[in-house]
Amino acid sequence: MKPLATVALVGALVLPACYTYSPSTIGDLTPGDQVRARLTGAQFDELDEHLPGGDRVLEGEVIESGNGGILLEVPVATSVQGIRVQSYHQRLDIPSSGLAEVELRALNKHRTYTLSGAAIVAVGYVIWDQLLSDTRRGGTDPPPPPEEDRRTVIKIPLFVW
Repeated sequence: MKPLATVALVGALVLPACYTYSPSTIGDLTPGDQVRARLTGAQFDELDEHLPGGDRVLEGEVIESGNGGILLEVPVATSVQGIRVQSYHQRLDIPSSGLAEVELRALNKHRTYTLSGAAIVAVGYVIWDQLLSDTRRGGTDPPPPPEEDRRTVIKIPLFVW
């Protein structure tokens, strides 16, 4: 596998690792928080027709929270038209009895900086490797193209005045 393809593959695999989830309670949530919520079986059966993918785990943004439950905005579909990408969201009102657990999503700065540094070093290595590849192959200039020998053989007049 080429070094650049390897760097791209590793970057795509570790990029989601920049986030961590920590257990939380409904009372600790504020509007705008990104959360991952696991539904109870009964709540899942009630919301099954509204959930994309049929999974009991929802990821979304908290719109409102209180002791009675949370209003969660979750992505349900993505539409691609040319170069424009549009995401569609749905708001679900989930009572506190319908939540098995709630986890707060947060950016892990230490992990993000470490992965970014590793990516910069990997890209630098690829560039360095490409620049040095000419010297490892001998580094000589290719010979010039052979000179052409042109001679006029027949002259044909195109216009007669």
